[in-house]
Amino acid sequence: MAAFILETEAVEYVYPDGTQALRKIDMAVAKGQKVAILGSNGAGKSTLFLHLNGILRPAGGKIRYDGREVVYNAAGLRELRTRVGIVFQDPDSQLFSASVLQEISFGPLNLGLEKREVKERVLKAMSETEIEDLADKPTHMLSFGQKKRVAIADILAMMPEVIIFDEPTAWLDPRHAREFMQLLDHLAAAGRTIIISTHDVDIAYAWADNILIMNHGQIVASGVPTEVFRHPDSIIAADLALPWLVEMHGELMRRDWLRPDAPLPRSKEALFASLGGHDKGKITAGTTGTVLRVLP
Repeated sequence: MAAFILETEAVEYVYPDGTQALRKIDMAVAKGQKVAILGSNGAGKSTLFLHLNGILRPAGGKIRYDGREVVYNAAGLRELRTRVGIVFQDPDSQLFSASVLQEISFGPLNLGLEKREVKERVLKAMSETEIEDLADKPTHMLSFGQKKRVAIADILAMMPEVIIFDEPTAWLDPRHAREFMQLLDHLAAAGRTIIISTHDVDIAYAWADNILIMNHGQIVASGVPTEVFRHPDSIIAADLALPWLVEMHGELMRRDWLRPDAPLPRSKEALFASLGGHDKGKITAGTTGTVLRVLP
């Protein structure tokens, strides 16, 4: 079996109006990995996603799934789309059935599965997304966050190995965004490969195993989060900001409040732990969990 579940090799794409959306994209996603793709609007993230499950076909280059090059015929695309699912940014563009149960059943039924297997898949998908109580609810009566979960259950019922999320926390408040990322952690822990696009560098930095930065249709940086964000030039060039943890770490290093060998923290708890062991003083968390006080 291939080490990488999804690969692109020199992938290019030009829209009918002449816009070159992708330029020689090379990427490799390992099985079970959590990958975040960062970039400003127009960077090419959504276009890349539409290539990864065959909605768009590259003008040049190759896409491989599990080591095999994608075949752009009916059978090849059907297989790819059952293994690589996309959850779009706006769930209203994905949901169309009258009730939640009907919505999640639609995909498996169209695979020609027996009713018993369809029911098993639907119940499992609803359990994983914690929406069992919504089964008989009309989809148009759901909250935005509930619609997001139903859209995920839609894809889960198809039993894909890879799930792609386009801006999964867009329009969610901070609490629901945290809950949503915990759901993605749960899906990843079950063995799925998760790929997201996001503008939120703080979420990407804390969550991802691997990060790719896109700018003008190119991948300009990639690697583990602590390495990618050690090189701010490519981050700034892509119209992105540094994660607050990275900025705080840099400022504390300049003030000599951290040991010179202190690693970049991936969570506020790790940052507090590093500060707590320094001889300059003792660090405590404020009432919000984000405010720091240095005590002599």
